[in-house]
Amino acid sequence: MTMPNERTRALIWAGEFLREVRRCDSVPENLKAKAYQILRHYPATFEIQQAATMSEHGLFSAWLATVENIGSDVA
Repeated sequence: MTMPNERTRALIWAGEFLREVRRCDSVPENLKAKAYQILRHYPATFEIQQAATMSEHGLFSAWLATVENIGSDVA
């Protein structure tokens, strides 16, 4: 079972990964374009944090965790 802190961390890491793909010179242009398409609508870290905060107040119950609750390995 995936815990809220694991879900939150995965969302943040996925966004970081897509941004890395966009910056990497060795990645083919078609993959960079796909990463860009996904990132256009991908939530920013602060939006993920807002959703996690709302989760603590009953919305998205038990789905996300605030950054403070997911550990120190998230930038």
